[in-house]
Amino acid sequence: MQTSLDNVVIEEVDIRNLSDAEIAETNAFENVFAVESHPEDPPTPLEVTVATIRNLPEFVVIRQFTARSSARELIAAGNGVWLTTEDNPHLVQAGIAVLPAFRRRGIGTALLARIVEVAEQEGRTTLIGGSNERVPAGEAFARAVGAEAALAEHTNRLLLAEVDQDLVQSWIEDGPKRAPGYSLVSIDGPYPDELVEQIVDLHHVMNTAPRGDLDMNDWHMTVEQVRDGEKEMLARGTERWYVAARDDATGRLAGFTELFYNPKSAPETIGQGGTGVRPEHRGHALGKWLKALNIDRVLRERPQVVDIRTGNADSNDAMLGINKALGFKPYIANTAWQISVDQAKEYLDGRS
Repeated sequence: MQTSLDNVVIEEVDIRNLSDAEIAETNAFENVFAVESHPEDPPTPLEVTVATIRNLPEFVVIRQFTARSSARELIAAGNGVWLTTEDNPHLVQAGIAVLPAFRRRGIGTALLARIVEVAEQEGRTTLIGGSNERVPAGEAFARAVGAEAALAEHTNRLLLAEVDQDLVQSWIEDGPKRAPGYSLVSIDGPYPDELVEQIVDLHHVMNTAPRGDLDMNDWHMTVEQVRDGEKEMLARGTERWYVAARDDATGRLAGFTELFYNPKSAPETIGQGGTGVRPEHRGHALGKWLKALNIDRVLRERPQVVDIRTGNADSNDAMLGINKALGFKPYIANTAWQISVDQAKEYLDGRS
């Protein structure tokens, strides 16, 4: 199915079955858009985009729409994404990107209409999306359609040249003293079979992180889904350094942190993934010990890396306390938006 808007053609595409040429076009489009949001970063290599699309996890549903000019140039894209889990069956993650030269022509609204149509077909009632301060058009569009700013966040950045290495070493040395009865488990790459169930269960501690006003319930993953995600991670060429704290008395994992690094797409940047400690094991500075250990390893083994970046809700005081002490500073302000499908339809009806 396709629709036309002033010589712009909007159509749905099957992202899992794109041709090599279509993936190359997608890669070029995303890199043009990324120049606006992250001009300091290198473009994503085509091979990474190919690996990502060819290895999308099966439990991730993506309904993808493109907008093309009369010359068949790809000028905008939108999608609705959800997981085939039992959690949050009311949600659709909505994303819309329009190249700067083609904004304010109704293209974003037309893409929103297709996403709303899909959400209705699936019986889903809430759209969530995101914007960042470097692309003001994103916030302007969200406000125009009537979306609610539901969670304020930042990408926070640690410049490794400015790390207080004495502080990092002191946290490592103090770890066993402040947390007697705990030992550390380090894992590179895929999770080992003998620990994967514990690791997946421990990841659910991230459900305790602040969600602001987002209409979102807890998320739960299975071992099979995590393995599916690892397949994509490895295909992309991404390395993962995972460190967990184990309660020696029970053998149960009590807390974790993880770093992600892809030398192909971001040779100078490492991404900080989740860091979490089970509530009953807090108060022993496990988070400090875990994060310090990984940062020390980056300094020793990845001297080419310039920075570590992480995303935090502005209300996550516990995590921000650790990050600020390490030297993380606000880098890019982000906002999570939400709108009900009914509200979005009212906006669309008014536009039509």
